[in-house]
Amino acid sequence: MKPFPFLIAALALTLNAQDAKTTADLKPTLEVGKAPAVAPATDPKAEQKFFAQVWTATSPQEFVNFQQRIRILSQQVEEFKRSQLFLENALTTPEREARSHEIAAKQAKLQADNEAMGKLYGGFSILRPYQLVPTKILFLTPLSNDEFTKVSAAKDFKPESVLSVEDKKFLVRDTIAGAVEVETFSVLLKQIAETKTQLQQLVDLQPKLKTDEDKKKAEEAVKATQERVNKLSEEFKKSRGFDYPSENGTIPAEAKLFVQITEAEKAQLEKANAKPEEKKADAPKTEEKAK
Repeated sequence: MKPFPFLIAALALTLNAQDAKTTADLKPTLEVGKAPAVAPATDPKAEQKFFAQVWTATSPQEFVNFQQRIRILSQQVEEFKRSQLFLENALTTPEREARSHEIAAKQAKLQADNEAMGKLYGGFSILRPYQLVPTKILFLTPLSNDEFTKVSAAKDFKPESVLSVEDKKFLVRDTIAGAVEVETFSVLLKQIAETKTQLQQLVDLQPKLKTDEDKKKAEEAVKATQERVNKLSEEFKKSRGFDYPSENGTIPAEAKLFVQITEAEKAQLEKANAKPEEKKADAPKTEEKAK
């Protein structure tokens, strides 16, 4: 969810830090809470972190667009870091000056693009930790050109049953909605994929074994792992209504973008979002007039 944790500290040192977002900068209807989809810290003294929802992707294309823009920012950050290394290795004054001008230009471009991202995505900044939490995903299987021709020619064909992503076409086999449902489904997919990988590794290992004892152990391990694959595949079929396809993937159809905020910002947001009666209760009481 957070592709750039190692970049945040570096950027904070080399870029001009933006002023903290105020309640007006962050939308007044933000959802505020602890970091979503993250296990609570075991250390009670650990710093508490708060995240605010700033944007929602409502289609696969919106999700893809966001990821593409993040990828571009990531490339800019890498170029910026490389330029810094070149500056450190500069041997002459003219070389240092030239590279310093190059770094300044790249820094200005990166900051401008980062601010543009903030305008598009409700206050997002690469200088802040963020999380993109899917709340609805599509389960897909790839379609070849021939398969697409056959599928689209069917009388009951529905255009929404095929998704095009970066010139590739996919058949939408299922839709999973709800944060808990998405997480549960993702865990099952991960378990199936990992168990299948383990099974293949054991099968590949068998011809390399020399002793009967090792061969027997490997055979038992293959059998147990195959049973595990069968069990997980049956669980998938029971929950989805069709067999687990060998080629598949998922893409968010809806996702919530959260950015980390400070405790002071959290208090501001809660105050801005408070109901009228709550605001009235928090307001300082006026002194009673003297009788």
